[in-house]
Amino acid sequence: MNFDDIIVPEEFLKTRPNPEKTQKVIDFVKRTGRLDEPLTIEKGSKILKDGYRRYVVAKTVKMDQVPVVYEYQK
Repeated sequence: MNFDDIIVPEEFLKTRPNPEKTQKVIDFVKRTGRLDEPLTIEKGSKILKDGYRRYVVAKTVKMDQVPVVYEYQK
């Protein structure tokens, strides 16, 4: 999915992921060229549901595309 298409909820933007854990994910991406897990996106709305740390890492390393899994609205 295109990184810029993802909508981040306000409650995520108010938090700051743990810097040590975030650095480990950054190191993994630099070593492998990919995220360790996909982001969870709500199908249709493109709202981020899970994976804010991975989102921050993708933004930090300037990834254009990110792997996602879709969560269907109930």
